[in-house]
Amino acid sequence: MEVSYFPEGGSMTDYVLDIFGKRIGVSVTRAMKKNFEQFTIENAIVLLRKKLKGINQSSKNTMIKWHKQILHVWAFEDNAVDVLLIAWSELESYLKSNTVLVVTVATKSKELFVDQKALKNI
Repeated sequence: MEVSYFPEGGSMTDYVLDIFGKRIGVSVTRAMKKNFEQFTIENAIVLLRKKLKGINQSSKNTMIKWHKQILHVWAFEDNAVDVLLIAWSELESYLKSNTVLVVTVATKSKELFVDQKALKNI
């Protein structure tokens, strides 16, 4: 389903789905640093705060209203889950009030964390 926004030009939700008759917006990101350096609590706070601000903005500007949003975070290692949960607990409640955090650990799917366009140019 295509999502329209007014005004245009702000943050956008990646996709929308229906679950049990409820419309849900989904935003997706990756918990990682360049060259697979250690992902810290500080990194997680910056990432989550940025994504949640965008989620709140897209929820206000969408022409399609949804019940909640999911922030789906892909992580390369198990440690990132703990880091994300600690960071989530430290964030202001107004940022996360209408969002559910989902973390998927994909330790055997490194291609999710590598810029595929850059690889093709090498």
